[in-house]
Amino acid sequence: MAKLPIRLDFPKLLCVSLLAAAPLAHAGEIKILMKDMKQAMQGAMVSTTMPELSGYVTRLEDDAQRASHLPYRGDQPTYDEGIQALREELTEVDRAIQANDLNAAKQALRRINGTRKHYHDLLS
Repeated sequence: MAKLPIRLDFPKLLCVSLLAAAPLAHAGEIKILMKDMKQAMQGAMVSTTMPELSGYVTRLEDDAQRASHLPYRGDQPTYDEGIQALREELTEVDRAIQANDLNAAKQALRRINGTRKHYHDLLS
């Protein structure tokens, strides 16, 4: 029985491998962003000055912006809705920061935490 030579097309094989791994990479990116958002939220909640709180909120906004561009491997419409709700609620936090009202900013952040729990439940 003659064996046929096997010719592997490495560029195509590499491309297929990368495409197959892309959803996993995005899932990993989302997980990293969510973990950073949690840390930023915790930092914001224990902040004692407006500049400190503002720095954490900026980090939250940046993470939310990046997360909004990533595909979610599960229920994409619900994920998109949750990210949009987060971004809208961060606008409320920004208003309180502009008004230099630390307590109002923290109250708005507490509402975000409730929204986070709601969407995490929906997506679990």
